Amino acid sequence: TDSTAPFSEQASVTVANNFTGTLRITKALFPLIRPHGRVVNVSSTLGRLGILQEHLQKKFTDPNLTEEVLVTLMNQFVKDVHDGHHTERGWPNTAYGTSKVGMTALAKVYAREAARLGKDDVLVNACCPGWCQTDMSSHSGPNTAAQGADTPVHLALLPPGSPSGEFWSDRLVVKW
Repeated sequence: TDSTAPFSEQASVTVANNFTGTLRITKALFPLIRPHGRVVNVSSTLGRLGILQEHLQKKFTDPNLTEEVLVTLMNQFVKDVHDGHHTERGWPNTAYGTSKVGMTALAKVYAREAARLGKDDVLVNACCPGWCQTDMSSHSGPNTAAQGADTPVHLALLPPGSPSGEFWSDRLVVKW
């Protein structure tokens, strides 16, 4: 069911859980990743770039986007929602989708960081598990949880030399 909480609360809670939580664990564990390690962010096709206005799309896809700038962007979304100006500033009416835009961008930032650190064999990707029969979907999705786990597990087991910094769905790199 849809939340009855005010959108400002949804934005704060959703970004904190999905984006900030992923950021914190990634920051903590990234230095510990051994050669051939894999990082898989479970994102969503609901977080595709098309939900943002073009000027924001450019910011999220900037090849020089840093973690710091990404955090600022995500905080700006929450602030703009709280101030009641998010739509006029190019943000969508979806806290979930926006949080997933941030998660996919975070995977791209860390993929570049791995390469910069000479960890070329460490792959960092984001993926969509699909619409699954879980509590979140009120068990209405067409896929089982096991089917939803297929792409994340596939990414965790990619061989060396596979793509990094990409968005995947159904075991394929897809347009973000």
